[in-house]
Amino acid sequence: MNKNIFSPKGVIDQSSFILYYIFLVVLYILLGLFLFLFVLKNHFSLIYVGIPLFIIKILIVFNYKKRIMDFAKNLPVSIILAVILTFDADLLPLLHQPHNSGSSTIISLLAIIFTLCIQPAIVALIPAKD
Repeated sequence: MNKNIFSPKGVIDQSSFILYYIFLVVLYILLGLFLFLFVLKNHFSLIYVGIPLFIIKILIVFNYKKRIMDFAKNLPVSIILAVILTFDADLLPLLHQPHNSGSSTIISLLAIIFTLCIQPAIVALIPAKD
């Protein structure tokens, strides 16, 4: 079992997945806020925010892939599901439509909760095949 978070190879168990996921999401949010404020203050390009956050997203993909490999035992399926589960949060702003203030805001908040909390919990709760 390869529990190294920086390696795409191997599998991880449920508790390691949750710990790594919480760590990576908190790092993603805090680093994103810090970098965004730094870029706005110094009038730099937004690419300085995008590159580090994309690297953290890749680590989240590895985390999902390792956990899915623990119960699916199929490399192409685990890679595809990991990419979908990681980058679906980037499609959430497409749901928000400013002209529908009430219902679209609630749907957006529910989608954020589902993407950040419920999806990883479902992936973590699926038992391993062993």
